[in-house]
Amino acid sequence: MKILGILGLAWTLTLPLAAFGQGTVPQFVTYRSSGTTTSWVQIASSPMQQCRVVQAIASSDLAGANLLFSSGVTPVTVTYSNALGTTVSVGYTNGFGPAGQLCTLERAGTILTNMQIASFTGSTNIVFTYNIPATVPGDQIYTMSTPVKLWVGVFTNRPFSGEAVYVGNKGRPVQVLLNGTSACSIDALTVKFE
Repeated sequence: MKILGILGLAWTLTLPLAAFGQGTVPQFVTYRSSGTTTSWVQIASSPMQQCRVVQAIASSDLAGANLLFSSGVTPVTVTYSNALGTTVSVGYTNGFGPAGQLCTLERAGTILTNMQIASFTGSTNIVFTYNIPATVPGDQIYTMSTPVKLWVGVFTNRPFSGEAVYVGNKGRPVQVLLNGTSACSIDALTVKFE
């Protein structure tokens, strides 16, 4: 009987510890990109996770080159099917700012493209500066935050690392851009999802 009491006490004490350990396990993913005048990494949103950049290694041939980090802010859901073109019909344009604002189009957790607002036609149409892919109801368009800049300059493999080089908004996409003259690359962008 005494043994059953001890086993019961041990079981009772392990339940809270088991429940405590059931949080999300951090996941690390490394992205890379290269280009001539622009290198671009888009990280799709994850409904319950936050994107935390823990390492960025960049190379550029431009003295004024910067890594630009921004995160999705205001989402709006596409409510109609739209053909390839510059105009997208949405339910409303509240929270979308002036012409020139950067946005990201996302379909089911996959980034399709980034874009820039040219103008608005009515309260349910956004006109972009260039053609974007066809959209379907349920696609998300996010405005992007003001970019955070890290200077790279003319450098090969300039490293940035830490617990939080950049932290995106929870459940929103993150975009990282680097500029160059004729060659630039995001050699490694390591992201921790938690």
